[in-house]
Amino acid sequence: MQTLVDWIRKRPIGAFYIICYAISWGLWLPLILSKTDISELLAAVGVFGGPAVACIIVARISPPSKRVGRPAHFWLSFLGAWIACAFILVTYQLATSPDIPLVAHVIFAGLALIPAFIIASAFSGSSGVRRTLSSLVRPRGGWYWYLVALFLPLVIALISVWVSKQLGWQLLSNPQRPSSLFQLAGTVLVIYLYTLVYAGGLNEETGWTGFALPRFLAKFNPLVSTILVWILWMLWHVPLHYSGYFNLGLHVLVGSFFGRFLLTWLFIRTSGGMLSAMLLHASVNVTSQFVPLTNASLLVGGIVAILVIVGGRMWRKLPQGSPATFTEKSMAA
Repeated sequence: MQTLVDWIRKRPIGAFYIICYAISWGLWLPLILSKTDISELLAAVGVFGGPAVACIIVARISPPSKRVGRPAHFWLSFLGAWIACAFILVTYQLATSPDIPLVAHVIFAGLALIPAFIIASAFSGSSGVRRTLSSLVRPRGGWYWYLVALFLPLVIALISVWVSKQLGWQLLSNPQRPSSLFQLAGTVLVIYLYTLVYAGGLNEETGWTGFALPRFLAKFNPLVSTILVWILWMLWHVPLHYSGYFNLGLHVLVGSFFGRFLLTWLFIRTSGGMLSAMLLHASVNVTSQFVPLTNASLLVGGIVAILVIVGGRMWRKLPQGSPATFTEKSMAA
């Protein structure tokens, strides 16, 4: 056991990805073999908790830190987060699948314990976990960056639709939206909160941006770090692709590649603010459900990514001690 702990402390990034893949892929395997209610439930657990749980496990072990126990505010935040996350998940299911039985809602409320634990872990007695997740509950940087995270994907999508119409290109999708503004706002809010917690925000970016990215940034420049995170991020989705629940097509691969640079850019601009990445990731996913997809989105997204790379000088390594970087040695000192 001690040998395993020592290895995790020496190779935290590698350990994170191995544990992350082991959790998610292990829970997704039954879905690939047979699509049943049980396999879909296990797959949901793999999506909800894989990267985030791996982040907490490795951050707790590496670096070695003094344990001070879980203070009262951990349990209070856990209870509050569980109530909020259960409400979000049950509300989403009622809005999208109103005919599911009552027992399913009870199960969903139980699944909400996973994101609740992740959020509460920002108050963990482990200094490594607390440092890794602190920006989840204590946003860093100017408030305007969070507005950028919320609305930039929508702006890019709308510009892409306009460009497609000007060039005479055909739209690739035609999402159906509620007719009234009130219904549209309510639908977007419910889907956004669900996505933020369960489908790309909290569940993923705690791992990709909260854990992996700052450790890559301590070793490489933002350009290389972003590419590494993107490759390993897409690799995580492979079993979902083969099970038919995620499409790793060219549009997704290229679009996510450009989008990953925006995630890194905002993370650095907010001095290592993980919440900005969560908001942006959720905004991208939700925007695609309400704004038509076009080939021009790759063109516009690519231009924005180039502007971010050049403007942020991402080929330059961040200075030592930057708040966007993380090293186990600095935590152990």
